[in-house]
Amino acid sequence: MGVISDAIDALEDWCCDLFKDGIKSQFDGISDLLTDTFSQTTGDGGLVSTYLTSHPASFTGGGSGGTSVWTTIETLCNNVVVPIGGFVLTIILLNDLIQTVLRGNNFKDFDDSIIIKWIIKALCGVLLVSNTYYIASALFSFGTNVCANGLTTLFGTGDYLDTALALNKSSLSGLSLGELMTVWFISLIVHLGVMILIVAIVITLASRIIEVFMYLSIAPIPMATMMDSGEWASVGKNWIKQVLALSFQGFFIIVALGIFKTLFANMITTLNDGEGSVIMQMAMLLGYTAALIFTILRTGAISKSAFSAH
Repeated sequence: MGVISDAIDALEDWCCDLFKDGIKSQFDGISDLLTDTFSQTTGDGGLVSTYLTSHPASFTGGGSGGTSVWTTIETLCNNVVVPIGGFVLTIILLNDLIQTVLRGNNFKDFDDSIIIKWIIKALCGVLLVSNTYYIASALFSFGTNVCANGLTTLFGTGDYLDTALALNKSSLSGLSLGELMTVWFISLIVHLGVMILIVAIVITLASRIIEVFMYLSIAPIPMATMMDSGEWASVGKNWIKQVLALSFQGFFIIVALGIFKTLFANMITTLNDGEGSVIMQMAMLLGYTAALIFTILRTGAISKSAFSAH
């Protein structure tokens, strides 16, 4: 019986070590996955540098060579939409001139300065409509610079997670085989959740940059409405708010990632210090991951709310 008991104990110890190694490898894999995804603040092909810190003019979707999306949208905007924007501007300016003249008591109180003001307004409108694509891209570059500075401030140029925060196997020594199996299973779900998180970030960022190009392609028409003195001016103002909201959406994504980094690091520190229930800490980490996925998908609505865009 002693031999059998020793064999069972040895098998149990082997299984415990196996699950401990599995849990540690899961956390190492999560750390490496997050680091490879979010620490590439420079260079080509990185997720962050491709979608957050690059100006739309240099966006190629991660590919090298070929025609950039910027060139395609620029050609479409200048050749197709600018003439339409010019037509809209003409209608708005003529209507504005008529309304201005009629407000002068049907020419009885006519002021020559009205014509001069209208000519200046028309010249400004022509300049805006003909160059609106580049003006709009300059607005978007504000958010790009903020994202680049935010990434450098929060994450620096090193690892997304400090290697000193790696999970120690000794923190799992007090757990039974059943508890280790539970923790390993939760860590597997967390690892899967982090992969889903990265997919959600890619979807959000790709949708954002595509939406930006859509707004840029139609830019001359809402910019033409900015010359209107009536309710049509709200179209251009809301368009500018939408561009700014898309521009700063990346900043809110960086803020969310910074919060998750702190929560993840605090959880690892707590586990290594042997404080609290390991299973509870793992459950909280799973909840943090799910909350971050939900927050990333809502960054667009948050940014639009901040800029009062609708």
